[in-house]
Amino acid sequence: MAFRYVALRMAAALFGAIASAPLAARAADLAAPAIAAAGTTHNRAQVLDWIDDTRFALGRWDGTVSVFRVPRAGESGPVVEQAWAAASGRGIEMLTTIDARVVVVSDGPDRLALWKQGRDGRFAPAGTQRHAPEVGTANSGAALRIDGEDWFVSGHENGHVLIWKRHSDTRLALVKSVDLHSANPIAAPYPLKNIRDLVRWRDRYLIAASEDGDLVALEIPGGREIFRRRYNAEAKRGINDVAVLGDWLLVANCAVGAGDRNLWLFDLAGGAPQLRDAANLALDTQRSQVFNFEVELVGSPAQPAFFSSTEEGLLWRGTVDDGRIVVSGVTKVAPDGGAVLDKAPSSDTLAAAAYQILLFKPTP
Repeated sequence: MAFRYVALRMAAALFGAIASAPLAARAADLAAPAIAAAGTTHNRAQVLDWIDDTRFALGRWDGTVSVFRVPRAGESGPVVEQAWAAASGRGIEMLTTIDARVVVVSDGPDRLALWKQGRDGRFAPAGTQRHAPEVGTANSGAALRIDGEDWFVSGHENGHVLIWKRHSDTRLALVKSVDLHSANPIAAPYPLKNIRDLVRWRDRYLIAASEDGDLVALEIPGGREIFRRRYNAEAKRGINDVAVLGDWLLVANCAVGAGDRNLWLFDLAGGAPQLRDAANLALDTQRSQVFNFEVELVGSPAQPAFFSSTEEGLLWRGTVDDGRIVVSGVTKVAPDGGAVLDKAPSSDTLAAAAYQILLFKPTP
């Protein structure tokens, strides 16, 4: 403490000398090179997935992954247990838990990296799986067990879905590549094709959410297309995230203009999406656009509730009542920008991460 106090006093004295110096002796006359930035650190969260009901992993733009556990008695917040960096140094765009021992992360435009938990409880590199660089970096992933066999599916930036057979804890074999490009993509300023989310529906289907505007259901492992639908015929931006609970499907996107919506509710009971409702989650209605980054459904199919994260730094809560979106609350979770969200595997505990990492437990 004494050293810190002296240092502050010295800094104050130095500042006073500079402030009182003649103008000619200031920065313009100093014979010194300009100070150049050596790099930029991006500490915002990018992707989040629970490992089990007590731990979750968080991937960031700067290529790092952190593992957190929920607080114990006497602790005030999530506690970091471990951190590592992707070998490629690229930002983490996909992080998916295969089981409580293995996680898969994107590691540049041509490979996935697997990390496995050892007996000491820490994760260590457990190999990589290469894929064609033409499909691009993985943006999403999902692990499924179907008819006694384990599968992993990854969605990629150039609109492809890769179906992998899991032969062991850490060995995946590529079985099929499915091109999900829309034949009529939305007319957005940027022609993005990222598959931003893959969510399981019923027993053997995945619903893929694309930034080109289409919702597509695939049968796994065959890759057969079950349905395809533009989430909004007038869409100006693509899909950021989806959530499924029973046969309810919520779609998050960016609303452009006051007449657009950034949350869409579909009923899948008939085997294809039927639009039931839409809402615009925004407090500042004068914004030209409002991104809805993520949505989670919790509760039961009979009484679904949702959480959604928007670019105003807000976390919205609501319910699906008789086929309608009903907003019941909103909370500030970041100064700006949306938080990433994920629900624990077998409870409704919700992790939200932006600049801070917060845990929420839904209450009646």
